[in-house]
Amino acid sequence: MELVLWVVGIVGIAVLFSIPARRYEKRTGKKLGRHAASGMMSVVNELFNPSAANAAVILEEQKERRTAIPSPEDKDFAKNSITIVLPK
Repeated sequence: MELVLWVVGIVGIAVLFSIPARRYEKRTGKKLGRHAASGMMSVVNELFNPSAANAAVILEEQKERRTAIPSPEDKDFAKNSITIVLPK
């Protein structure tokens, strides 16, 4: 019974301290940063599931990679005609 009271107390304090953050997010429409929790979870992921951590690194690299923008000279649609072939 004492453990239940402790858990209820801790949850109540957490809810009480999160009220200003929720009001700020509701008023401005912006989400507050959750970067610290993300960093902690990536460490746990690295320790207990290394393949998932490697996949997360690869996804992050793909997200940040640079792609070449084609120049206007590469697009010569004006010279070529487009042919659409319909099945009979």
